[in-house]
Amino acid sequence: MNKHFWDGEMDYGWEDLSDFLIKISKEFTETMLKTASYSGSSKIKELISEECMERFEKIAGILSETISDGIYYQAEDDNSIQSGQKLNCWILLGSLTETSLQLFISIYLDDYEKTKWQIWNDFDADIIKTSIIESIQELVDTGNLKPEYGKSLKEAIKSTIKEHTKEHKIQKVMLDELIQLYISLELLDEDEIFYLRTIQSNRNGIHSFESRRIGTWYDLQYCVRFFCYLLKWILYRLPDVPNEDCC
Repeated sequence: MNKHFWDGEMDYGWEDLSDFLIKISKEFTETMLKTASYSGSSKIKELISEECMERFEKIAGILSETISDGIYYQAEDDNSIQSGQKLNCWILLGSLTETSLQLFISIYLDDYEKTKWQIWNDFDADIIKTSIIESIQELVDTGNLKPEYGKSLKEAIKSTIKEHTKEHKIQKVMLDELIQLYISLELLDEDEIFYLRTIQSNRNGIHSFESRRIGTWYDLQYCVRFFCYLLKWILYRLPDVPNEDCC
């Protein structure tokens, strides 16, 4: 963790944290829009649009309103209504975290595209796909594979090859893949990755069919603090833009 950002200012209670979340989110959206406006790339401007930033602030506002009452929720953590509120907070926090990581990469879109993230290089897709599909069909023809299984395998092969031979558009890269990307680029340290994984795990509590333990209100409070830290981390690493206040 960067001690310059993760300092005493992050040790907020619920109400102060709620206010700080609004403040840092507003600073983040305004700075991102300003930075994007100086970019010569129409793609970057399209990704970091006013509509996107407005939506980001609205989600942050909803999370802020909910956590401002967190101190009251903690007393009844087993209450189903309060548990639902807590899960909703984790979902909102996960969405904001995912978007903020996407936005940071969007600013450096050219560098991201050069990484060819999860794209297979030196790979002749047509030859490989044809060879594998022919092998599968041979197994079907000789009775070693049921036709319906062969069909599923063929579709899986086509889908996998397609996935790894086209650009992964940043707006389509989800939180788990974003974390993997940040790890591969060595942008974050182990503590920072730990908190991202914590947010991801608790956000996935939306999949209610599975038995999951949702982090406590204290866990949530700490992870909201981390999210505010993440926004400051991103702001610090944005490219410099002209100072409009300077003569």
